[in-house]
Amino acid sequence: MNGELEKIFGFYASGSSIFVRKDFLQSSYVPKELPYRDDLVKQLAQILAPSLRLEKPSNVFVYGKPGTGKTAVTLFVGSQLQKMAKDKNIPVRFIYVNAGLKKVADTEYRLYAHLCRMLGEFIPDTGIPTHTVFEKLIHLLESNPSIYLMALDEIDVLVNKSPEALYTLSRINSELKNSKVSIIGITNDFNIINTLDARTKSSLSEEELIFSPYDADQIYEILKERDSAFTPGVLGDSVIMLCAASAAKEHGDARRALELLRISAELAERETSMKVLKKHVQKAIGKLYSDKIISFVTTLPDHQKLVLQAIFDLDKPLSYTRDIYEKYVELSVKSGLKELTMRRVLDILGEFESSGVVRTSVISRGRYGRTKIVELITVDNIKEQIEKLLVTI
Repeated sequence: MNGELEKIFGFYASGSSIFVRKDFLQSSYVPKELPYRDDLVKQLAQILAPSLRLEKPSNVFVYGKPGTGKTAVTLFVGSQLQKMAKDKNIPVRFIYVNAGLKKVADTEYRLYAHLCRMLGEFIPDTGIPTHTVFEKLIHLLESNPSIYLMALDEIDVLVNKSPEALYTLSRINSELKNSKVSIIGITNDFNIINTLDARTKSSLSEEELIFSPYDADQIYEILKERDSAFTPGVLGDSVIMLCAASAAKEHGDARRALELLRISAELAERETSMKVLKKHVQKAIGKLYSDKIISFVTTLPDHQKLVLQAIFDLDKPLSYTRDIYEKYVELSVKSGLKELTMRRVLDILGEFESSGVVRTSVISRGRYGRTKIVELITVDNIKEQIEKLLVTI
């Protein structure tokens, strides 16, 4: 054991490192170039450019699945526009807020308070009426006349928790004389606009940008452009290709590919290896999957947990949806909960499949017609980990 510890500590003490700039692999890092997004960069720039003439740009919603470059493009265009405005002494301010962060800006009060803090006035997390905080926000915007471009990432979280917030923001210009505000909504939810009431839709009058998923070849090129994060010779093409192929299966998620590459390299370092190998990528894939599923299961409401518990209780490689529903109803009765409909449980199984918990397929049962079967996806000891979480129902 002493020899193993000496090897590990000696590797790190020597200053050896796989990484040169690990931050190049972080999702928060915005590169100087955004491959395969030139058209979208140009379109967003054209929408926001009127701000440099002190005209209010259109509100815009940016849609796309996770890891398709929505946030990176928005931050890139916003920072470049802000730089131009500063150089030309034009009063334009780009503000980015992640509304999906819990207890930061995910409710109407928190959003207004966070914006006030960004504009220079501290507002406590609680204790002030929401309308008073909004009035303070109005005062701060008016005190610093500008065109304000407010990018609200994960705006769907805010809409679901505080639908009134988006309506109020969309109407904020009627309260302003010296400043103007435009909203850039960033979301994975393509249906979010349809959930808004008519008055909010009318007030927004938004434009739309749609980000399609990357394919494996595009993700490969994106990863290749980040190889300056590593010591030369650390990565082989086969490793990059494996990371790209894995992420392409996850709806073309470039962010996942970068995370996978980073974790693979960290696992290699822990083995005191100066090369990232395919085995490290395979281990990283398992770790990422486990972390994702554990996080998903932990946040499930009770009924969803009961549906998942029903699959576990049946303890079969493949289960019929009818059997799952009957077991779920039985568990609901024991838990004192009113059972959901079969239709809703089928929707929940669809959500499980989208999140990678189960896989479903339709089979023929001859004269009994066609039916759907459900298979639980298991990696390493993920099944045991999920069962422990379900005990808390």
